[in-house]
Amino acid sequence: MEVTFQVSIYPVAQKEFKKQIDGFISDLKNDKIKIHVHETSTIGGSEIKTAFDSIRKAYSRACKSGPTVMVLTVVNEHPSSEELKALND
Repeated sequence: MEVTFQVSIYPVAQKEFKKQIDGFISDLKNDKIKIHVHETSTIGGSEIKTAFDSIRKAYSRACKSGPTVMVLTVVNEHPSSEELKALND
């Protein structure tokens, strides 16, 4: 099953929070998941196992830097390219 997800992480009380967020996004990209980075969240899509495995690894790594909140929404549909572009406008 293909899924689309929206994920945000929030490092808690950490001075280097941007580095942690950038690392999280980089980990998702390294797993070759199609993602679109926005101001406060990242939207991606892939096969469900790939998505959850990648998010799990990226979150586990982010948590090594300290307390981290993750907000994740998953839907079993893919938006069209036009819909994704509209989200960036």
